[in-house]
Amino acid sequence: MQFPTAELESPRVPPMRRVLSRLKPSRIPHLMRRVVWLTGTRVAGWFGVPPQTLHVLRTRIWKLRAFDEKLAASIIIVPPLQRPRRTHRRVVHVIGSLSAGGAERQLVYLARETARRGDFDVRILTTNPIVGANAHYLPLAVEGGVSVETASGSLDPTTAQVARLDHDLAHRISALDPAYRQQVHELTLEFLRLEPDVVHTWLDHANIWGAIAAFNAGVPSIVISTRNVNPSNFPMIDAPYFLPWYRLLAGSSRVQIIGNSQVGAHDYADWIGVARSRITVIPNGFDSSAMRALSPEEKSLLRDELQLENKQVVLGIFRLAEEKNPTDFARVAAEVLLTNPRACVLVAGDGPMRSKLQSLARRIDPRRFRLLGRRRDVASLISLADVVLHTSRAEGTPNALLEAQALGCPIVATNGGGTRDAIEHEGSGFLCEVGDTDELARRTIQILHDPALRARMSARATEFVRTTFALDRMVDRSIACYAQAERS
Repeated sequence: MQFPTAELESPRVPPMRRVLSRLKPSRIPHLMRRVVWLTGTRVAGWFGVPPQTLHVLRTRIWKLRAFDEKLAASIIIVPPLQRPRRTHRRVVHVIGSLSAGGAERQLVYLARETARRGDFDVRILTTNPIVGANAHYLPLAVEGGVSVETASGSLDPTTAQVARLDHDLAHRISALDPAYRQQVHELTLEFLRLEPDVVHTWLDHANIWGAIAAFNAGVPSIVISTRNVNPSNFPMIDAPYFLPWYRLLAGSSRVQIIGNSQVGAHDYADWIGVARSRITVIPNGFDSSAMRALSPEEKSLLRDELQLENKQVVLGIFRLAEEKNPTDFARVAAEVLLTNPRACVLVAGDGPMRSKLQSLARRIDPRRFRLLGRRRDVASLISLADVVLHTSRAEGTPNALLEAQALGCPIVATNGGGTRDAIEHEGSGFLCEVGDTDELARRTIQILHDPALRARMSARATEFVRTTFALDRMVDRSIACYAQAERS
């Protein structure tokens, strides 16, 4: 079976004159930077521009002004405010949204479990509205008794007035780069209102915005969570101010930095230029109570619904984005389907590369290679799977692979980032080099053709996750990190 090449779809762009006629002149430069940032990858693909060159161009266009190191240094030495002694320590988590991502799930798990222990008053602040796909984990947080709000959504006039009268604070915020000034301002006002003892930020944008705001508001302790390899590996999300801010924040004793994998933590430390010991590794926690395998009757019904008959199922669970290498996934799928007439490939997930992967699936075999979109019954799909295939080039700790192993499903995955910590090679699955589609296909076919091997890996997978990624251990170590931050 020849692997097809998908064409890029030409974007539909409204006439520029119509767009500009509706804009104030002061907004045009910002719009142009946005257009370059968001459409750069597609344009670069047309002209064969390497990703590294694209990243340099983006950085130069997007940077509104040089990084003000003097201003930044003045912010991170703002002394902490004296808080009244509370029975329950107040922890405020900051993240972009509660969408269906691994970091979002770990945040909600941690917030829920620390709230249940009774020693913490736990809140979640998102920087984006909690609607639609951004609210995926909202029910899990609310059921756990955790308050969730959007920054700037509940500001009281008194707090805003106090901030306006603080001339030093007003100067520090007004002098920030407009690329992130508004987000920092909103979070600063929220922290002045909530008076947290600990601010715990998640993912790069929230890490920087939240940490700056926490210093501005005099928060005593700040915990930064890195969840992958460093952002220079992802030109689409990297920003020119990330690295200088990370370097300054890493120099403060009030800041604790954590990662969820050895590979990711070391990559961040080397990029920032600090000792690897500066970043504490806390592996993800897995909530086994949230996973339930289907009964034989339920499996039969789901097989009928998905028209699987007696097929062997290769399952992909990932966001359909460039860093997940969906094109490599399709290459492996094509080889597996060619070799094994009983095989069927299913993909659960959505993202910007859905149309491209859908086109490839149609050309390979639309009956046996199907995209299911975003699903809430992932555990049910895992119960049907014979093997989970994962071709990502870079990861933190992929929660979907932990779920699959917990339900006894072997893994074939690339050795990308923290994935090597999430799988026991030749125990719970196989690890292959990134981009080695031949080896990925060979290992997938090996598991499908060898029932005894699959049974052995299935048993080991369940035990590996239970002992290595216990939820209580993640919570205990995170709380210890809070205590360390408070002592610093």
